[in-house]
Amino acid sequence: MVYWNNKLGKYRAMLTNEELARHLPPTKLATKVNIHGMLEKYHTLYLKPNHGTGGMGIFKLSQHGNYYRLQNGTRSRTFTTFDGAYAAFAKAKVKKIYLVQKGIPLLHYQKRPFDLRIMVQRSSQRKWEVTGIVGRLARPHKVVTNYHSGGMPMQVDELLASFVPRAKQASYINLLNTLGLRISRHMSDIFPRSLAYGVDIGIDKELKPWIIEVNTKPDKYIFNALADKRMFRKIMRYAELTKNKRMMEKQ
Repeated sequence: MVYWNNKLGKYRAMLTNEELARHLPPTKLATKVNIHGMLEKYHTLYLKPNHGTGGMGIFKLSQHGNYYRLQNGTRSRTFTTFDGAYAAFAKAKVKKIYLVQKGIPLLHYQKRPFDLRIMVQRSSQRKWEVTGIVGRLARPHKVVTNYHSGGMPMQVDELLASFVPRAKQASYINLLNTLGLRISRHMSDIFPRSLAYGVDIGIDKELKPWIIEVNTKPDKYIFNALADKRMFRKIMRYAELTKNKRMMEKQ
């Protein structure tokens, strides 16, 4: 089976791995029927372009008793019917192909949701290695955490401090890194030219990690926004090494 290098293709590729499938929130093409059915079941959904990065164009749709809320950026609108909410979304998305994904109830820091970005890169020996992990704290009133949409980069231990005891943090972060490595090894069998993956992980109140998205061209510069530059320097060093190695192989 051919898997296209877009959000739906990568989701379907990960579904073929039993271990990874347990960490994937249900995701479908955003048809009106699919959105309605998933909203009745989960009550909170994210609508995202099948192509695109940086959190651009993402909507949050939620049902609250007898009304519906559609959020995009810092703008929020309410509707008394699902048809009204869907019509507003359909008009805004124009002709783009969208996906609908179950909303994960993310952990919060100072009343704002956050998720994590795990950077996994090939070493000069072509082995996958986690080279960085950073938290992304959403801007107030925003529905996404992405750095280029105003998300604030933070140290992971600071974000997790209220949820994971200090003595257990290293073990928990190691669990997340292991998941990032498992994803990268599986995906590299399907997309063998990739040199790095940016794995976006959401954590729910039971501390279960969910795979929100996997980026095949991850932004490195979010790590440069941290006061501690060690991860950023390592990421850039690995990127340069693998780039040079690929160039030499082509000669």
